[in-house]
Amino acid sequence: MFFIGIFGVEDKQKQIKDINTIDCKNCNSSRHTLIKQYSFFHIFFIPIFKWNIRYFLICNNCNTIYEIPKEKGIRVENGEDSAITYWDLKVIENYNGTQAQLRCSNCGRSVDSNFEFCPYCGERLK
Repeated sequence: MFFIGIFGVEDKQKQIKDINTIDCKNCNSSRHTLIKQYSFFHIFFIPIFKWNIRYFLICNNCNTIYEIPKEKGIRVENGEDSAITYWDLKVIENYNGTQAQLRCSNCGRSVDSNFEFCPYCGERLK
């Protein structure tokens, strides 16, 4: 939080809703919580504008954190329940607090979750 007199800048996380339509890539549970994270500028604690908006799904069973595309998060926030699919989930952190590793379905090698394609064989990661 940055505060000078009557204005300041803050970061905030807000729980949007519970989602039960997607299976977790880690534990196959279908219970998730959608979180919106953003920074905002305020005057007298009244938010004026927001930036750096990101959406995350947290598995309620194993606590794996997934980042989802901003457009999909906005659609769910506006009431469209089927906006997020399994393919939109990008693993940020897995259940034990470490960066998650994916395994390529084609060559079987362990690949960092930030990759969309396997760096060894070029196959699209799922």
